[in-house]
Amino acid sequence: MSRTRSILRAPENGGKHCASLTQKRGCQGYRCNSAHERKALKETAMLLPSEYSKSRRENDTTDIRRNLKLRYSDSYKHNRDHEYCVEFEVIKATKACYKDPIYKQLAEGERVVVKCDLEAFLPHDDKEDNNYSENEFYSHRKGDNKNLENETVEDTFKSQMSSNKVSKSKNKYRCRGEGSTGRNTRFSAMAIPSCHGKWMRLTVGQPKKCTHHDSQFIFV
Repeated sequence: MSRTRSILRAPENGGKHCASLTQKRGCQGYRCNSAHERKALKETAMLLPSEYSKSRRENDTTDIRRNLKLRYSDSYKHNRDHEYCVEFEVIKATKACYKDPIYKQLAEGERVVVKCDLEAFLPHDDKEDNNYSENEFYSHRKGDNKNLENETVEDTFKSQMSSNKVSKSKNKYRCRGEGSTGRNTRFSAMAIPSCHGKWMRLTVGQPKKCTHHDSQFIFV
């Protein structure tokens, strides 16, 4: 269930930014948020300026682990082509963010782009997602139609899970705090703990590739 509202008059002369225009409540049916999405909503994104993304690569040629990187260059986690960016809209931010010349970009109503580097990659917990999806699927499907045959339910579930595996295989890793589309989550500046707040993820579906020039911050 969700509801929306529109802005009749935009804020002027330093007026406070309008709060979120969309509110969501509850979820009924077998298409509810997966375990991964519920976990993502509880995470807090730790941020650093995007300049640190460039410095992470400056020593790649002289790094003692250079041979390992070349050896596993074809693996997903060691391929820079799999890095991506996520766009957010800031909902709330503490006053400490406005006082810093870098983190003042995290102002209410502003949109920021955060990059997910290889160094911040975390593996997806597919086992947890599959267990949750199976339990939810069977409970809701049997509740909706008591006369449905078990074989039909199992066939439908298998087809659904196979499609989920295909989509997850495209993105085996994620960054902590990247959130879920259209939902509010928390962020915090790693260098300035007093700078924190809430934002809403705007990126829908598969995130796009980007460089450190396209983003203001990076996940840690």
